[in-house]
Parts: sequence; structure tokens; C-alpha cells
Amino acid sequence: MARKLIVTAVAAAMLLTAAGCGTGGQSGVRPTGSGEGNEGGNEGGSTPESWQADAAALEEANKKANKNSLLIGCWIPPHPHQTKTQEDADARIAELAASGINCISTHCSNASNLKYIQRLNEAALKYGVKIIMELGTDLSKSGIKSNVNIVKKTKDLEAVIGYDLYDEPLPGLAPALADELSQIREITGDSKLLFLNMLPNYGNKSDMAPEVKEGLTWYQTYLESFMDTGTDVLSFDFYPFSAKQSSDTKRLRSMIENLSDIALTTQKYNIPAWGFMQDSSWGGMRAPNAEELALLSHLHLIFGLESYSYFLYAETSNDREGSFIGMLTWDNQLTDVYYRVRDNNERMKAMGYRCLSYSLKGFLTDDLKVAGCADAIDASLRLNVGDPDASMLKSVEADHNTLIGVFEGRAKEINEAKGYATDNASAAFYVLNFEAAETDTVTLRFDGITEYTVWGPEGIEAMGAGNELTLTIPAYDARFIELKTF
Repeated sequence: MARKLIVTAVAAAMLLTAAGCGTGGQSGVRPTGSGEGNEGGNEGGSTPESWQADAAALEEANKKANKNSLLIGCWIPPHPHQTKTQEDADARIAELAASGINCISTHCSNASNLKYIQRLNEAALKYGVKIIMELGTDLSKSGIKSNVNIVKKTKDLEAVIGYDLYDEPLPGLAPALADELSQIREITGDSKLLFLNMLPNYGNKSDMAPEVKEGLTWYQTYLESFMDTGTDVLSFDFYPFSAKQSSDTKRLRSMIENLSDIALTTQKYNIPAWGFMQDSSWGGMRAPNAEELALLSHLHLIFGLESYSYFLYAETSNDREGSFIGMLTWDNQLTDVYYRVRDNNERMKAMGYRCLSYSLKGFLTDDLKVAGCADAIDASLRLNVGDPDASMLKSVEADHNTLIGVFEGRAKEINEAKGYATDNASAAFYVLNFEAAETDTVTLRFDGITEYTVWGPEGIEAMGAGNELTLTIPAYDARFIELKTF
């Protein structure tokens, strides 16, 4: 436990709390059953009163509320040909940072290009960006020795916070990866994050889990194959949006199942989870629109992940026909994907990433009617209104498909170790509209007068106390509700 907190604190350099910067306003939120009340809350009275913050109070709350920072990565930073000089590297990383991305994952093919890595490091330091280096995939004795030498040459670069030892390994590689990780750990100690990036559950089942362990799903069996390697992070990728939109429901159901298995494994092994999420298009896959990109962000956070990275930033070829279409073209042009990602990061940042100060307890799925999606969540994570973990709710009503994450506030010392805000409440709800084209109206009915703060894409959007809270949530968007006020 202690080492996990120490290692997690490496990433906490990117997860510092700061003053809120929301714009106020009450769009999309309507307290009900709250009466007139006062605007300052219950000041020491024994009987709680209903109240609703006015615009001035919301503005003040947004100024003083602590926000968390999320480590937001991207795969494939600007290539060597785009960063030939330090001035070039500075310009490219400045653009990247302006999109809200604060971490880059280099490709293993460039791991030994030390001059390139050094230019990236200098630029990253100037613009507050961290670097994770992907190491080579040769796990022979000589291959591991080469990777260890790369670590020795780069471990003192200030922007480098860790190493991704392998992308999408199969279980047979676990012993060699454990050996490599152990050798690297001897060099870095706990000063760097060392991890692997797992295959998604649409990989080949027979290769990923030849023998399924009793009591586990086949994908949980796959994940557990690597838990003895010493990995500091459980990272994975899942890209749901194909060119064939009719497959969206099936693929999103599979993603929810994948996230469910990730959540259970992280809880079992007390290890943070990260994800790679789709922003780009390539053969047979489409670039997510703004709403779909928001959905992917919310799905990662509602399942308790503590970081995500965009796939991908820099395009891998100057031939765009059938190739990856990302945020930066081969000849240094920013694309529509760049601006879509930038806008998504701004909206998510406004929510304060307050969910990071909480632990996932489970989900309320009664209003998630999309074929098979509720059942895709493990039964141990499916809760009911009135359960001990959701005892503060009397009922929930939703017009459309809705997934509600139930969260519990972490202990102060754990949030301090992780670099998260420590002024969390005892409980919170993450309310996600799972409709692609419909606005959802969701009413939460509490067991008595309950204080609440509603976080949305404009910061704190409502604050007060009442028996009920009604939320109007656009397609594929969400609101995070803390049962406290600022």
C-alpha cells in the first residue's frame, strides 16, 4: 500500500489542486421541493432548511472551490522531423499544451533517439508537460538490456515521469516483463511510474486467457496475468467508434464490460487505472464527434479511472488516405480533431475533476435500458436505491437512458498522497446521459433535506439544499453531484 501511494505521487505533480475557474450560471439544473429558503445554507440550526445559491453565490463558490487536475496524455507526440531544432520542439509542444494535454507518450521506435527525447524534454519543461517513454518490444536478454540502457540515459530528464514497458502484451510475456520491470526498478526506485498497457476485451480470447480462472471473467483472468509483474498502473485501450455507426451500441456495451472488469481489478489490487481513448479515425474507424468524445471522457471517469490519453496526436504518415487522421498532420497542420479535443478538455476541466477525490462504490442502472449495457456491469457493482452505498437516495427518475455512478469520499491522507483535493464530501453521484441525441431530465429524490453542489461544463452550476434535485443533461454529457456545498 505504501509503495503504491509513493509511486502514485509521481503523477501527482500533475494533479495539484487549484482555485476553481468556472463561469457560474445555473444552466441545466433545477432544485425542486426546496421552497424559498435562504441563500447561505443552514448556519448552525438544528433543523436544516432548503435553499438555493444565487448567481453571485455561485460565482464566489467557483472562485474558492478546489479543483483537481487530470493527467491527460496523448500517444505519438510530434515526430523527429517536426522537432528538428529546439525552436521547432518548443512550437510543437506549445501547441500541444494549448489543447489541454499535459503528458506525451513517445513511440518505442524513437526511444533510442536521445537528441529527439532531449528536445522534447526541454520543451515539455517550458510548457508544463510530462513525458512517458514507451520502451522496445524485444524481451530477449539483449532487448531488455537495451531498454535498461535507455532508462539509464533518460531517467534524469526532469519531464520524464515513467516508462510504458509494453503495449498490449499477451500473458506469455508476463515473466519477461516482470524481469525487465524489476531491473528497471533497481535503477529508478520509486521515482518513476513503470507500467504496461493492456489489450482491450475485443482481442483474441483464446490467446489472452487460455485458461479462465474460477470466479473471474476471461478478461479479468487476462488482467490478473500481469498483476505480479509489479506494474504501477493498470492501463488499457478501447476504441468503440467504427465507421459503421450501427455497431455503436454493441461496441459501447463491450466497452462498459471492459471498464467494469478494469474497475474490479483496480479495487482488488489497489492500483490506479488509466485508459487510452479514441479521438482519431483510421481504416474502418471514425473520429468521434464532440458528444462522443465527451462520452468517452465521462465513461473513463465514472468507472474510477485516474487518467486518460488520446489516441492519437501526430499522424503517422504524409499519406492520409486510409491512414490515421489525428490532431497534427505530417506537415504540422492542426486538424479539426485538435480543436475538438481542446474543447473537450476545456469542458471537462471546468467540472474540476472532483470525482478524483472519491472512490467508486458502484452504479444505479435501473434507467440504463440500452440493450445489455446494464448487464455488462458486474453484478457486484450494480446497486439499488436504498442500498447502504446509496442510502441517501429515495428514488431516481430519468426520461432517457441514464447511468449513475455512486461514489464515496476518500480519506484525507489518501487524497493528500494522490495530490487530490481533500475537501470532498462523504458521498457523490456521477449522472451520465447515455443517449446519443436526446436531452435527459433526471430527478434525484433525497432522504431528507440534503446539501448538494452540481459540477458541469461551466463549473459549479448549482448549489443548495433540498429534498429533490432535477438535472437537464444534454446528449452524452454528465453532471457530478457532491453532497456538500462550498
